[in-house]
This record gives sequence, C-alpha cells and structure tokens, in this order.
Amino acid sequence: MDTAVYNWFVQERAVGTPISGPIVKAQAEKFCQKLNGDNNFAASQGWLDCFKRCHGISQVKILGEIRSADSEAASTFPDDLKAYLEEEGFTEEQFYNADESGLYFKKLPDTTLAVKNDEKKSEGFKQDKNRVTFLFTCNKTGNHKLTPLCIGKSRQSCCFHHTNMKSLPIEYKNSKNAWMTGDVIKDWFFKSFVPSMRCHLCSKRLPEKAVLLLDNCPAHPPAESLKTSDGNIKVFYLPKNTTSKIQPLDQGNIVNFKKAYRKELVKELVASDNSITDHLKKYSLKDMMYLADKSWKSITRSCIENCWMKGLGDAFPPTEVNYTSDDDDDDDEEFQGFSTDENWLDSWSEMEEDLPVAETLTDEQIIAQAQEPDSEAEEEPEAEPATLIPTTSKAVTALTTSLAWLEAQDVDPIQTTQLRAMLRFAVKEQKNGM
Repeated sequence: MDTAVYNWFVQERAVGTPISGPIVKAQAEKFCQKLNGDNNFAASQGWLDCFKRCHGISQVKILGEIRSADSEAASTFPDDLKAYLEEEGFTEEQFYNADESGLYFKKLPDTTLAVKNDEKKSEGFKQDKNRVTFLFTCNKTGNHKLTPLCIGKSRQSCCFHHTNMKSLPIEYKNSKNAWMTGDVIKDWFFKSFVPSMRCHLCSKRLPEKAVLLLDNCPAHPPAESLKTSDGNIKVFYLPKNTTSKIQPLDQGNIVNFKKAYRKELVKELVASDNSITDHLKKYSLKDMMYLADKSWKSITRSCIENCWMKGLGDAFPPTEVNYTSDDDDDDDEEFQGFSTDENWLDSWSEMEEDLPVAETLTDEQIIAQAQEPDSEAEEEPEAEPATLIPTTSKAVTALTTSLAWLEAQDVDPIQTTQLRAMLRFAVKEQKNGM
C-alpha cells in the first residue's frame, strides 16, 4: 500500500495537482480496500507523518497561478531562475539540464521515391517500431555532456550476451514499456549524474555543488527526493507546459542528435552488402548504441550554448548567439540523390513528436505495479541467436592479422597505436590464462 500511495503521489504532483494530508489519507484507505478488501483501515495522522518522513515529503506553498499559465510562466521563469542562481551561487558550469526523448531506432521514413504510374508506389512493408527512450544531460557551457541513458524493454537482450555492460558507450536501463520511471531516474541521479558531475567540477577546480533543471514529466519524483544528503546537488523544476518554449535541450540539441543518428544509419544501410530490410533485421540494440554515441558526440559546444540562450537567455549574461544549424555541410555529398525533399531528416523525425516517454497510470495500474515490483520486463525478439564469445587465442590471432593489415595502410598513427594496445591486452590475458 505504501508503494502504491507514493507512486500515486509522485504522479499527481508531476502534473501540479495540490495534495493535502487528508487527500493522501483518503487515497491510502482507498488503495488498502482495493488491495486487501479491508474496510477497517483508517489512515491516522501518525501514519501520515510516518509516510511523509519516510519519503521526504514536506508541505510547500503554491505560488499564484503559475501552473495554469504556460506562456506567462515561460516569459517570467528566466528572471526567476536568474535570481535563484545568484542567490544559491551557481555558476554556468554548475547548471545542468536533462530531458527525455523517444526514438524509433529502426524505423524508416514513411515517404519514398517511385516511378510515375507505378501501381505499387504507395505499397510499403511493415515498419519496425522498436523504440527506446533516451535521457540527455549537459551543462550550460557545453563543457560537460554526460553519457546518455538509454531505456529499453529488455532486461538482458540477446545482443548483450557476453558483453560487459560497462564497456558500452551508452548507459542502459530497462522498464516494461521502455519509458522513464521514478525508480530509473532516481537510480540514474545518484549513481550516474552525481559522480560524473562531481568529477567534472573537480577537474575545473569548482565547488562540488550543482543544480539540474528538469521538466514536469509524470515519472519525475518530487525535488525533495532528488538531492544529495548535504543538499549541494539538487534539482529545479520548470513550470508546467513550458518545455517546448524554454527547456534548453528541447531547443535544438535533441533534434540535431536525431538528425545525426539518422545520417549515420543511412550511411550504414548504404554501405551494407545486404538489402535494407535484411540489414535492419540484424541491426541490434547494441549497434544502435554505437551510432547514438557518435551522434551525441557530434553535438558541439556552440550548439549546446546556443540552445541554452535560445530557451533561457534572460537568465544569463548577454552573449553572442548563432541560431544556425551546426550540421556539417561536408556530408551533403554523401546524401545527394537520397531524397528530393530538402527537409527529409526533419520529416523523418516528425513521427516521434508525440512519442510518450512516461506513462500516466490509473489507480488499478498503480496497484498492479505495487503488487509486482520485480516483474521481468518483456524481452524483445531477436532475429539472430547470440554468438559465442571468441577465445583469447583467436582474439590474439585476429588482432595480429588486423595490425599487419593496418600498418600497410595510409592511416592516422593513433589508430595503429590503439590497435597495438588492444593486442598487448589480449596477449596479457592469454598469458594469465596459461
């Protein structure tokens, strides 16, 4: 019952619903009856005090009508934010933003070129709607882009067999519908964001204090539960219904990531010896992670800072802002003839505009979730069975052959150095095995 009441409370507060003590007690009695069929439970003040203390819930005052006025809130928030940052003493290096976005990582465009009078020009094939949710995070200066968090459906996908998850370029979590949940973001905040942020600020010789700007996604827990014990690292929520207007990552960074990802996907499809459909069948979650990592790294510091100034410019000192795209024009030649639509990447991404990243649960769903907190997530189907991990001796042989080939090519010396380091590691492991 405690879990059900807390999940209900987090969901209602995320959309701005004012919740008082008597409402919490009434909801607890309602859940108790649905869970146990018990009409004798009466939520006392002692139970409420214990519930609030256990979950770090406190009473706060609602300021005016800010939650019912999105445009007004979007225009006044930067000034409020500026005052908050000055009062708390946060620098631009210590100010972060995180935002979720869904991605159909295998889905192709819904438009195509066709021969005139072709009777089959409107026929297509079944689109693969495997989706994931990404959580992107960066600070105001663009000096610190955290490793993105990817949320999929599978707890242990076949493509991850024999894979050290820590070696992947993208952090991975799972949930039933590949959506963000309160447990996932709390785990990410304390185990990923806080250590990474502290390491970055230490390298800059700055105090280990920071604030993370979040939107009012239903999966985000109250601000009180997302802060360190010393209170130096905490979250600050945007006003409701202002994400599209002022959230920095939503002003172009995520769109540019998806454009870069789809450019890389097209390059891979074109370079493949297989047909597009056959290649996509073999294209796994792990393959997607490496393209996503490359795409996120392509987002430049200037792009990040421009988006911050576009959304929250009044909260910071004036700076020269360039709102032009950071897309590399050198890539254009590789895509000549791919589409007659100049905005083919934009139209490709439109199908994800309303893709949900979190779920609004009914009371029945909250109860079911509370009753089965450790249920296994649905496994996504895999076209190919997992391959066995190669032996160390085979790895040494393959790396030796690869090094001999690479040294005969006209490549950057750093690539040869990296491959030599891999070979030394494999030889060391081979000796240890002996």
